[in-house]
Amino acid sequence: MLEAEIGEHGALKSAAHTMCEALEVEGAQSGSSLRSRLVALSGQVRERLRGALHTGVKCALAVISSHYVGVNLEAASDGYVLAEDDEKANEEVMKLMEAAEGPGTALAKLFEEEVVPPMPSTDAGDPEP
Repeated sequence: MLEAEIGEHGALKSAAHTMCEALEVEGAQSGSSLRSRLVALSGQVRERLRGALHTGVKCALAVISSHYVGVNLEAASDGYVLAEDDEKANEEVMKLMEAAEGPGTALAKLFEEEVVPPMPSTDAGDPEP
């Protein structure tokens, strides 16, 4: 049982090391504990997601402004314009999200190469545990 636990820990440590290398995570040297590697990895993933979100929103606003000359991006950056009633506002948001689903997916595909990092190569060998 102990050997199985040690094996699982080694596999998890190896996977964390591989992810840290693939994402070029700073602060996760080979001598770092598994916990510190995972904390550094989660921070890096969080920052990359934040960056992708910001890039995606900026690209979408740029596309909108290219179609509608004079669009007020300042006003759009304030968020939804909704009814005061929470229930009505939620219903309106759901309708807006449904209407944006197809066009939003198409627009997102245009920006995937710019925002989503490529998959790590599968040719790389297993890292040292």
